[in-house]
Amino acid sequence: MANSHGLTSRIVKKQAASRKQAKSKKAAFRVYMWNENPQARKNQSYKARTHYLENKKAFPKKKLETKNAKSLMEQWIIDERWFFVKWKKKNFLTQSMVDTTWLDFYGMPR
Repeated sequence: MANSHGLTSRIVKKQAASRKQAKSKKAAFRVYMWNENPQARKNQSYKARTHYLENKKAFPKKKLETKNAKSLMEQWIIDERWFFVKWKKKNFLTQSMVDTTWLDFYGMPR
């Protein structure tokens, strides 16, 4: 029952068409904005957003080039106790925050 609310059918049809058009615009706009959060979208210009996205894509990932411990020590990514020097204070051998003797990065027992 299109007319139960007292509007004529041509107005109801126009409302439905505008709702449909708004839905498609919102979806297109969402893809265009790269699914950023709305706060950043309001506070930044288009140029700033594009530069931010380009920099984010170009930034190198934190993936290790090799799993060889000797080469990682030579590159000074891990130290002699197998802890990562940068990033998280995690042990490469045990994959936890302590080494094989249950001491953490600073040499303190956990």
